[in-house]
Amino acid sequence: MVKIAAIFDVDRTLVNGPSEQLFFYYLLRQRQLSWAKVLAFCGHLLIEPQSRFHDKSYLEGQAVEEIEHLARACYREVIAMRLSVQGRECVRQHQAQGHVIVILTGSLHCLIHPLKEELGAEWLIATRLDRQNHHYTGGITGLHPRGENKLRLLLELSQAQGFDIARSYAYADHFEDVPLLLKVGHPVAVNPSWRLKRLARRYHWPIRYF
Repeated sequence: MVKIAAIFDVDRTLVNGPSEQLFFYYLLRQRQLSWAKVLAFCGHLLIEPQSRFHDKSYLEGQAVEEIEHLARACYREVIAMRLSVQGRECVRQHQAQGHVIVILTGSLHCLIHPLKEELGAEWLIATRLDRQNHHYTGGITGLHPRGENKLRLLLELSQAQGFDIARSYAYADHFEDVPLLLKVGHPVAVNPSWRLKRLARRYHWPIRYF
């Protein structure tokens, strides 16, 4: 049986705001991060801004169980209220049609997993944190789901699960999501950046605001 997927980005698509940044601030408020580690992490990002996609050193040495607990609390207290009503309804419409829901995001897996559960999504592709001896190392494991990597990871999942990409849908907000949007049969630009909006108009893709 051929499966049709509906793929959803998270930040500024389903959720209003940058979820990992919200988690970072949440950990600060919970006094889970030392100021020395915060300053070192922020200083490194100023020097190498692109490292933010792989550098999770603010979590280095943190116990996995504790961070997963705080991630769920952050989702419940901060992120859930930012979940778009229109986005949730869009997910439900696809579920009513029997489509497989895939959450595809560069945000942290432990932080977005409660969203997967709340929406009843079948699959979550997100950034997985590297761990050793039940503590985080400050790095990631596997590909960071961003740009071309999003498409690569989706294709791996679709080949394993039998999704018909040519008949599937994808919802995303950023120009970096273009490789993914070009591949699916039904791309949708949601709350698009100006570059994505321009491209969406060029290709006559639907533009929606959640």
